[in-house]
Amino acid sequence: MMVLGIIAFVVALLISVLLHEAGHFAFARLFGMKATQFFVGFGPTLWSRKKGETEYGIKAIPAGGFVKIVGMTPLEHIDPADRPWAFINQPGPQRLVVLVAGSAVHFVIGLVLLFVFALAWPTKPTGYAQVAKVYSCAIPNDAGQCPPGAAPAPAAGRLQVGDVILAVNGRSVKDTPAVLRNPSNPASAHQVTGGADGLVALTRSTHGPITYTVKRGDRILTLTFQPVIGSDGLPHIGFVPVNDFTRQGPVGALTSAGRMFGTAVVDSFRALGTVPHQLAVLLTNPNAQRSINSGGGQVTSVVGVAQLTGEAFAAEGAGNGIAVLLTVVASVNIFVGIFNLLPLLPLDGGHVAILGYEKARDAIRRLRGRPAGGPVDLTKLMPITYTALALIVGMSLILLYADLVNPVANPFQ
Repeated sequence: MMVLGIIAFVVALLISVLLHEAGHFAFARLFGMKATQFFVGFGPTLWSRKKGETEYGIKAIPAGGFVKIVGMTPLEHIDPADRPWAFINQPGPQRLVVLVAGSAVHFVIGLVLLFVFALAWPTKPTGYAQVAKVYSCAIPNDAGQCPPGAAPAPAAGRLQVGDVILAVNGRSVKDTPAVLRNPSNPASAHQVTGGADGLVALTRSTHGPITYTVKRGDRILTLTFQPVIGSDGLPHIGFVPVNDFTRQGPVGALTSAGRMFGTAVVDSFRALGTVPHQLAVLLTNPNAQRSINSGGGQVTSVVGVAQLTGEAFAAEGAGNGIAVLLTVVASVNIFVGIFNLLPLLPLDGGHVAILGYEKARDAIRRLRGRPAGGPVDLTKLMPITYTALALIVGMSLILLYADLVNPVANPFQ
């Protein structure tokens, strides 16, 4: 089963990359730009066929793909006959659409997969949330155990399994997502991360006391907790709220998918923010335990994500494994879509930033009665481009090495 999960993830990832490039290609063609190549993979060509002005093909190394659009940069030699169709000679809005189309496709993929998950699996909580487990420490590992020296969980000894959660900070709640959002503060929310027995309740943006109103038997209790602040900067409570779940219709599934999409966006930015710290830990303490619950999740390479997906299939079976696959691939697509829009060359976001700079510069020049300037001299940006590329490649290699020699602990054991 594990191999099946890994293969399924790899295939889904390759399809995502193919659709990313198809997004660039489709809009380039829509706007009349000339695209001469559309290839899946890199390296030697295994198969190709030319249709119209475009050569379609498959290369030997299935690690991505590319679309060659004539005139993507001013450095490229452009045949005079192709100048009217060159990318660089098209209106700014059309170039912008082509540049962001790849990331837009990733976002659409993510939303569609989350919708399928929310529609096909029971995801709608029913009734009030109950306490399913109380940890003895604030941040357990993926095996549901407390590492040596871990801070005690505020909920330990106070909440009990079976307690029904009626309100958070005085606001009524009727299901687990409501409990996890902490409705007393619109800026705060609770996050759920995977663990050996399901969930670990955390709070975001609320470092002060949190009060739960619970029903225990025939009694109504009000319990106030002072959260433990983890290394991720998030307050940890240390208990697991759960519900029975039921399937929902298309409208409800779309609403749930939108909520999960928003959470994935926030988590993606948080993951980007933790990259420097996590890389420093990997370099200074390569044997440190890596756990999804070790504080804000773990940044991993594609190999690490594939392994986690395979472990889900092995532990949960094909049915629940597919559910994990859908959510994992959705999260990866959303993360890649955001990462690709970072204003760094050679990412698409770097080209978007240059386009934005050119348009802002030309607008200022027009206000001063001066003609528009020419394209940005990319040769002057080469040192920055090579530095960014080196950082991206270096980060990828470090994460790949870590996933091979010290993989993230299996959260499904």
